[in-house]
Amino acid sequence: MEGRVLLRCGECELTREIVGEIPEEYTRSFDDAVHQDGWVPRPGSNSAQLICRDCLMKYEGHESVDDAAKI
Repeated sequence: MEGRVLLRCGECELTREIVGEIPEEYTRSFDDAVHQDGWVPRPGSNSAQLICRDCLMKYEGHESVDDAAKI
């Protein structure tokens, strides 16, 4: 069975398609997105909304603003 989902950054609208045979390829595809684009759960969000690495570095009110060089 193939899984497919579109990740969309809650700040800049960057998108990334996750696709692959479940569970191995699908999990690997998501892992690649996390490592390549830095997808993370949006800080302070009660939902499953994700943001990309670039938006996390600029996220106001989050300590990552001070730590941008480390991300």
